[in-house]
Amino acid sequence: MVPADPPQLLAVGRVARAHGLRGRVLVVPYNGESVGLEKLPALWLQAKTGEPRKVLVSLAERVNLGYLVALKGIDDRNRADELRGQEVLVPRGELPELDDGEFYAADLVGMTLVDGQGAPHGTVEGLESAGPNELIRLVGGRLIPMGLVREVDEAGRRVVVDAPEGLFELEV
Repeated sequence: MVPADPPQLLAVGRVARAHGLRGRVLVVPYNGESVGLEKLPALWLQAKTGEPRKVLVSLAERVNLGYLVALKGIDDRNRADELRGQEVLVPRGELPELDDGEFYAADLVGMTLVDGQGAPHGTVEGLESAGPNELIRLVGGRLIPMGLVREVDEAGRRVVVDAPEGLFELEV
């Protein structure tokens, strides 16, 4: 039997820390308003290096900071703590349909970030959370607040930002 192709995975959050003694983890979503993670039967976890691996969800519940998740096979705090920092991915097909003009933040990865005049300032490498703030991380490490995004041009693979004066002046 030929294995099925893995599903298209989108990053939806990160394992922040272990919670309690029985192996639950706190998953902090990239979009603080996201819903539905508690309904998924499985998640995919990916360390900074290596391939994503599928883990079954025993229980997930929404809490103030994100989701408390119990994963099958992770039954103590030490095992749960080993997952700290891993990215949480879900198959794109299991995410809710988007309305016109909406996008998943993970879709921005690989797009060119440009200012309002169309000048390129880097390639989106990933997303980060800094407390309540969502940030776009460009290749090279520069961070741009998600709140500056004016338009996502999917066809042109560009993220257009309304950059305040001086934001890009220190570029080399």
